[in-house]
Amino acid sequence: MTDENASTYNLLRRLQEQNESNTPADISQRAATTFTLLPETQPEAGQGFVNVSVYPQDPFVSEPAVRQMTASYINPGLVNARFQLRDLLAPAAQPDEQGNYMFWPGQPQFDQVNSFYYATFTLRMYERYAGRVLPWAFQKQQLLIDPHAGTGGNAYYSEMDQLLGFNGFQDGADLIQSSQSADIVSHETAHAVLDGMRDFYNESFGLGSNAFHESFGDMTAILVALHDDSLIKRLLDWTKGDLRIDNFITTVAEQVTNRLQARGEAISGRTVYLRNALNKFIDVPFDQLPPTPTAPELELSREKHNYSRLFSGAFYDILVAVYEQLRRSPADRIAIHASRDIVGHLLTTAVELGPVCELTFADMAKAFLSADNLLHNGKYTETLIEAFDRRKILAATAARDFCASLLLLPALKAPVGIDSPDAASTYLADYVRPALQLPADVSLTPLAAYRNKEDHVFMTYASTRRLHLQGEQFLTYQGSHIDIFGGLTLAFDAAGRLRSLCWRPVNDEDVRQIEILTADLIKRGQVAPLTAESILQVVPTPAAFDVSRNFDIDLLLKNPIMIDKLPAYVSDLLGYLAAWMRRYIKR
Repeated sequence: MTDENASTYNLLRRLQEQNESNTPADISQRAATTFTLLPETQPEAGQGFVNVSVYPQDPFVSEPAVRQMTASYINPGLVNARFQLRDLLAPAAQPDEQGNYMFWPGQPQFDQVNSFYYATFTLRMYERYAGRVLPWAFQKQQLLIDPHAGTGGNAYYSEMDQLLGFNGFQDGADLIQSSQSADIVSHETAHAVLDGMRDFYNESFGLGSNAFHESFGDMTAILVALHDDSLIKRLLDWTKGDLRIDNFITTVAEQVTNRLQARGEAISGRTVYLRNALNKFIDVPFDQLPPTPTAPELELSREKHNYSRLFSGAFYDILVAVYEQLRRSPADRIAIHASRDIVGHLLTTAVELGPVCELTFADMAKAFLSADNLLHNGKYTETLIEAFDRRKILAATAARDFCASLLLLPALKAPVGIDSPDAASTYLADYVRPALQLPADVSLTPLAAYRNKEDHVFMTYASTRRLHLQGEQFLTYQGSHIDIFGGLTLAFDAAGRLRSLCWRPVNDEDVRQIEILTADLIKRGQVAPLTAESILQVVPTPAAFDVSRNFDIDLLLKNPIMIDKLPAYVSDLLGYLAAWMRRYIKR
């Protein structure tokens, strides 16, 4: 064993000993700052603007353009309260004498400004929809942005490095940088936003949580594009107001994906994946999904990027349906703005009302219905039901039964004050368990309690179920275990009434599917021993690590970095996983 591995081994052994008490505090430790029902701090309201030059969507479909950015959101060297540039290859962009950041493609500072602008825009968009400051999944306030992170047609979000990384590749005489694509930047920033709101999704082995992460990125790219008036004008001119016609808004990362296809590179497993939200996919039972598709553009599979297109398609259906209800002319920009914000607000609220971790797309469809009930008193319920039923995500009868259940929720009142995990546990024991008649043998650990600007109160609790891998399909990984998370989400309106309840523990079907998906990973060689060598392995990138091989802990951990190729300078994955275990893993 190398000195590096020996040191990591000793660290993990100490963490193992610390966790033998099996205390739920390990899970809630990371959320200690989110237990407050005081009026929510609002995102910083900036004054004044500076000019920046960016690509409004993607270099393949747009030319550089000038956009305005709130002056306090961009400071010399590209830093603000939530983001900070880290570029090892070029000096950081500095403003001109007028305070503007005007650079041209071909200058590395253009890539810096473009990625910084759209990352900031994406976060601020979701904070506006959420009505609160959204946290990252780590304790620091700033997420790093590296617009020249490495080589390849890809980009990634790494919670471990607290980083958005954007790669590039040479295609003939052209240098293609993923940081120049607003689609890609907003997609990757969305991973970070969702990880801050629901950070267990990134640790899940389940198809639903992983596919929703990818769908969330694609839905975000659509919403961000629809905030740009030049793109809206082009969209309406292109489609004559018929958004059911194929268009550039529904596709993701055209330049990178088309260049990669022209080079003959396989892209089906990449974070930057050729997807189109204008599709006709309908859901099929899990057992009918192939591990990998033979015709990926025409069929769904268990691959998360591929399967994500189903929910993205339903989301786009909903957006178009709302637009068609609101528009008064074939080229109605006001209807675009209004429908964009309606579905953006629904999406954000659905995440806050939805499952803590394991989920199906049907669960997220119910979360959308709950969001409409909370925000609009059911105004768009029929639109949502029709879209999800047509996609066979959630049958209309089941959707209507669920909506009826929202009218029969127990008379549980929002707590007056929650300022700690202990206070949330007391409220759970004294009020929630009796009112909801939750199973007494299910342990629930407080995750968060907060209030948004609309005076809505949200509370989440996590439950854990341990899966022991038994069977020949797990090869040498028999005897390892996986910890799977479920939980409880509560939401109250401004009057303190319970308006949404999502009790979604881990069920037997979750376990069955995760066993199948884990066996698929093992068969494809995507589970590796947790060593320094396997961490830096490039092909194939491990989807999970086996801790037991070197650290005598019978555990499989999901690779926390959302990419298909690890950067060469990964800082400390062993340390990150050790910290993850200190928080979550109970011996």
